[in-house]
Amino acid sequence: MPVMRKSVKQQGLALIFAEANHARLHGGLSLALAAAALGRPVRLFFQGEAVCALQIKRHWAGDKSYKAGGLPLLSDLLDQAVGLGLPMMACESGIHLCGLSAPNLIAGVETGGLVAFLADARADDLLFV
Repeated sequence: MPVMRKSVKQQGLALIFAEANHARLHGGLSLALAAAALGRPVRLFFQGEAVCALQIKRHWAGDKSYKAGGLPLLSDLLDQAVGLGLPMMACESGIHLCGLSAPNLIAGVETGGLVAFLADARADDLLFV
Protein backbone atom coordinates (compact mmCIF):
# COMPACT_ATOMS: atom_id res chain seq x y z
CA MET A 1 0.00 0.00 0.00
CA PRO A 2 1.41 3.46 -0.91
CA VAL A 3 2.58 5.66 1.91
CA MET A 4 0.64 8.93 2.15
CA ARG A 5 2.88 11.92 2.77
CA LYS A 6 1.63 14.69 4.93
CA SER A 7 1.59 18.06 3.18
CA VAL A 8 4.16 20.31 4.83
CA LYS A 9 4.20 24.06 4.31
CA GLN A 10 7.61 24.99 2.97
CA GLN A 11 9.71 27.75 4.46
CA GLY A 12 9.45 30.99 2.49
CA LEU A 13 12.43 32.52 0.70
CA ALA A 14 12.99 36.28 0.61
CA LEU A 15 15.61 37.63 -1.79
CA ILE A 16 17.06 41.13 -1.59
CA PHE A 17 18.75 42.41 -4.74
CA ALA A 18 21.15 45.26 -3.97
CA GLU A 19 22.95 46.06 -7.22
CA ALA A 20 22.32 46.34 -10.93
CA ASN A 21 24.72 43.55 -11.82
CA HIS A 22 23.47 41.38 -14.68
CA ALA A 23 24.97 38.10 -13.45
CA ARG A 24 23.75 38.56 -9.86
CA LEU A 25 20.26 39.55 -10.99
CA HIS A 26 20.10 36.60 -13.39
CA GLY A 27 21.36 34.14 -10.79
CA GLY A 28 19.04 35.43 -8.08
CA LEU A 29 15.99 35.41 -10.32
CA SER A 30 16.84 31.90 -11.55
CA LEU A 31 17.10 30.75 -7.92
CA ALA A 32 13.79 32.42 -7.05
CA LEU A 33 12.00 30.77 -9.98
CA ALA A 34 13.48 27.34 -9.19
CA ALA A 35 12.37 27.63 -5.56
CA ALA A 36 8.89 28.73 -6.65
CA ALA A 37 8.70 25.81 -9.09
CA LEU A 38 9.31 23.49 -6.14
CA GLY A 39 6.40 25.07 -4.30
CA ARG A 40 8.40 27.33 -2.01
CA PRO A 41 6.87 30.74 -1.29
CA VAL A 42 9.20 33.43 -2.67
CA ARG A 43 9.25 37.22 -2.37
CA LEU A 44 11.67 39.68 -4.00
CA PHE A 45 12.96 43.10 -2.90
CA PHE A 46 14.92 45.36 -5.25
CA GLN A 47 17.01 47.90 -3.34
CA GLY A 48 19.09 50.83 -4.58
CA GLU A 49 20.43 50.45 -8.12
CA ALA A 50 18.82 47.01 -8.47
CA VAL A 51 15.51 48.85 -8.98
CA CYS A 52 16.78 49.70 -12.48
CA ALA A 53 16.15 46.05 -13.40
CA LEU A 54 12.43 46.66 -12.99
CA GLN A 55 12.24 49.42 -15.60
CA ILE A 56 9.80 48.65 -18.41
CA LYS A 57 11.62 47.46 -21.56
CA ARG A 58 15.05 47.62 -19.92
CA HIS A 59 17.79 46.08 -22.08
CA TRP A 60 21.00 44.67 -20.62
CA ALA A 61 24.30 44.31 -22.46
CA GLY A 62 24.86 40.97 -20.69
CA ASP A 63 21.72 39.51 -22.22
CA LYS A 64 23.44 39.07 -25.59
CA SER A 65 25.92 36.48 -24.32
CA TYR A 66 23.31 34.77 -22.14
CA LYS A 67 20.95 34.46 -25.11
CA ALA A 68 23.78 33.05 -27.24
CA GLY A 69 24.32 30.44 -24.53
CA GLY A 70 20.64 29.47 -24.57
CA LEU A 71 19.76 31.24 -21.33
CA PRO A 72 16.73 33.47 -20.83
CA LEU A 73 16.96 37.26 -20.83
CA LEU A 74 16.49 39.12 -17.56
CA SER A 75 13.19 40.42 -18.87
CA ASP A 76 12.08 36.81 -19.48
CA LEU A 77 12.90 35.87 -15.89
CA LEU A 78 11.02 38.90 -14.57
CA ASP A 79 8.04 38.05 -16.79
CA GLN A 80 8.05 34.51 -15.35
CA ALA A 81 8.18 35.89 -11.79
CA VAL A 82 5.21 38.15 -12.54
CA GLY A 83 3.38 35.25 -14.18
CA LEU A 84 3.88 33.10 -11.08
CA GLY A 85 2.59 35.91 -8.91
CA LEU A 86 5.78 36.29 -6.90
CA PRO A 87 5.51 39.38 -4.71
CA MET A 88 8.02 41.99 -5.87
CA MET A 89 8.79 45.24 -4.10
CA ALA A 90 10.90 48.16 -5.32
CA CYS A 91 12.63 50.35 -2.76
CA GLU A 92 11.23 53.87 -2.93
CA SER A 93 14.70 55.36 -2.46
CA GLY A 94 16.01 53.12 -5.24
CA ILE A 95 13.26 54.35 -7.57
CA HIS A 96 14.48 57.90 -7.06
CA LEU A 97 18.14 56.83 -7.32
CA CYS A 98 17.43 55.28 -10.74
CA GLY A 99 15.49 58.36 -11.90
CA LEU A 100 12.27 56.35 -12.25
CA SER A 101 8.72 56.57 -10.99
CA ALA A 102 6.25 53.81 -10.14
CA PRO A 103 4.55 53.94 -13.59
CA ASN A 104 7.97 53.19 -15.19
CA LEU A 105 8.18 49.83 -13.44
CA ILE A 106 7.00 46.49 -14.81
CA ALA A 107 3.50 45.38 -13.86
CA GLY A 108 2.97 43.78 -10.49
CA VAL A 109 5.72 45.61 -8.61
CA GLU A 110 4.79 47.26 -5.32
CA THR A 111 6.78 50.15 -3.88
CA GLY A 112 7.91 50.27 -0.29
CA GLY A 113 10.82 50.20 2.06
CA LEU A 114 13.07 47.59 3.55
CA VAL A 115 11.27 47.65 6.90
CA ALA A 116 7.93 46.79 5.26
CA PHE A 117 9.55 44.02 3.21
CA LEU A 118 11.28 42.50 6.23
CA ALA A 119 8.06 42.67 8.24
CA ASP A 120 6.31 40.66 5.52
CA ALA A 121 9.26 38.25 5.27
CA ARG A 122 9.64 37.81 9.03
CA ALA A 123 9.37 33.99 8.91
CA ASP A 124 11.21 33.54 5.58
CA ASP A 125 14.80 32.53 4.93
CA LEU A 126 16.57 35.72 3.87
CA LEU A 127 19.09 35.82 1.01
CA PHE A 128 21.05 38.94 0.04
CA VAL A 129 21.93 38.70 -3.67
